[in-house]
Amino acid sequence: MASTEFFQGKDGYIWWHGVVEDRKDPLFLGRCRVRILGWHTEDKSELPTQNLPWAQALMPITSASQVGVGQAPVGPVEGTWVMGYYRDGELAQEPVMVGTLHGIPERYARQNTGFYDSRLDTPDKNRQAMSDSGKSLSGGTPATMTAFPFPPKNIETVSGGEVKITEYTDVERRSKSFLPGLAANSWEQFQNPRNINVPTTSVYARGEDDTSTKVNTTGIIAFKNRNRLATNITSAFKPNAELQQRIPAGDWDSINNASQDITKISQPPSPYGAKYPFNHVYESESGHLIEIDDTPSKERLHWYHRSGTFTEFHPKGIRTDRTMGHHYNIVTGNEETYIRGAEKKAVSLDSIQSIGGKAEFVSGKDMKIMSEAGNLTIDAGTGVTTVAGNHVFIDAKNVLTLKGVQIIRDDDSAVDEVKGDYGLTTQGKTAISAGAVDIGSSGSMRVNAFGGKSETIGGASEEVIANVDVALGNLNAKLIKAALGKIVLETVDAIATGGIQLNVGPAGAAGKVEIAAPLGDITLQTLTGTGGITLQAVVGPISISTPMAAEFGGALGTTVGTDATPMTDVKGVSVNLAGSGEPALLGKAFLDLFKDHTHPTPNGPSGPLSPQFAPKLLKTMSKKVFLGG
Repeated sequence: MASTEFFQGKDGYIWWHGVVEDRKDPLFLGRCRVRILGWHTEDKSELPTQNLPWAQALMPITSASQVGVGQAPVGPVEGTWVMGYYRDGELAQEPVMVGTLHGIPERYARQNTGFYDSRLDTPDKNRQAMSDSGKSLSGGTPATMTAFPFPPKNIETVSGGEVKITEYTDVERRSKSFLPGLAANSWEQFQNPRNINVPTTSVYARGEDDTSTKVNTTGIIAFKNRNRLATNITSAFKPNAELQQRIPAGDWDSINNASQDITKISQPPSPYGAKYPFNHVYESESGHLIEIDDTPSKERLHWYHRSGTFTEFHPKGIRTDRTMGHHYNIVTGNEETYIRGAEKKAVSLDSIQSIGGKAEFVSGKDMKIMSEAGNLTIDAGTGVTTVAGNHVFIDAKNVLTLKGVQIIRDDDSAVDEVKGDYGLTTQGKTAISAGAVDIGSSGSMRVNAFGGKSETIGGASEEVIANVDVALGNLNAKLIKAALGKIVLETVDAIATGGIQLNVGPAGAAGKVEIAAPLGDITLQTLTGTGGITLQAVVGPISISTPMAAEFGGALGTTVGTDATPMTDVKGVSVNLAGSGEPALLGKAFLDLFKDHTHPTPNGPSGPLSPQFAPKLLKTMSKKVFLGG
């Protein structure tokens, strides 16, 4: 029979188990220095860690173990119990690790003792060390516990910034009295095993049935539930009272629905309720956690980053995402989102969105765009901006400004109602064109034109002045003044319809002045005035001239001149005086001369007026006498 000595695979299978004391393989093959029970002493002075053989890592069949393909051969850490075999048999120089072993540690790691986590004993370099500028340091720095992963000491969120993570320092990790309330030295807590007298199986896999896990009061699940976020979105719109009165009641109820004005967003608690052995857990050294939980009615998927960022799927499909810093979502193709329920979004700081193509926002019901304390700008640049609705309300608490090269109101009808003053100022001209114009004022009305004023009226023009101020002594119902120049009233048609008429009383019932068609006959008429008609010129003369006859007549008499008139001339080629009585002109001087005069007669000079004629002579003073020439 042929010898099988030193024939790999036929030379006997020599297996072993031991403790990993160093995993920083200089060849990056996943090898570990393992102190093998029974083959190696625990005395490090006799066999220090750096003299232990490198154990190869055996990967599962699901890993190709080729460049760029498969899983990285890393997993065991300092203090991990592993099991394997010697590839070279009894020579025992080529150990191979085939798996790791869980257990219940009885003691913490001991310094300078084999079969324990040896990171404080082994000279090493911090290969992750960086300079102050952030560049890697060639060759690293002397050994430090901060070169090894460990969960964060504290996590603090920062609004609008990255999360603030506080790490345990190297001094804290090496201290003998850092962690309060522990009998063991605190440095032991930073080595493996981190706890004693409990299974090394993840507390999240052991679940709530193991009371030692305390997952609901300490650890990742408890941290998440203690630091849940919630906020309210307030979208109440409160227009002024006058505007509210104009909004139809049904629409106002929808706009001011209090139940919709305040919306709450609340991060749900973790639905963790794992039962052993259904939760498949991967827990990393630095504090990452992956759970695939098959616990009946508590099924979850959970990816947790040591910073507090996580994604968790709940038993009924609820998904919770929380990012403790910035979140970048980059899509080089299309992104389509379909939400069959409601969407709520609250942004504490700015929200900026840029859309290279067109943007459409369609709401099947109410839509609100509000800025509580800032400005709101809607700008279409060189395009068209359209605001449309069954009822459109613009509520300006202070000033409403409309600016455009041209402002057009395209209305079937329009009403402007202003509670206070209304001012219209144009730097150019103001043109109003309408089928009809009604202007009403419950108070006074002023029109100021510092240039000319022109009115063209196609129909009739009527002005009614009530002059209610007459009770206050204002007798001028209408006053027209011209600082310079004259005031002209003119009618173009002098034949059929033209004319000018000034009436006192309805239709001139008390008196009127009329220039009437045809041909401009003039009438000055008073019907009820006891003072009659007075023509008076204080300085110049009064001239009445006509190529026809001029007639002065009075039913009770006609007087030309007054007692103070020095001279009254009646001139003409022929002057006729006629009447039903004897015509005479009143002349006292002529009467006195006539009364006392004498004249020659055949019988001598005549005597004075006979007594029988004296009464008749006095009677002539109320009639007419001739003036001598």
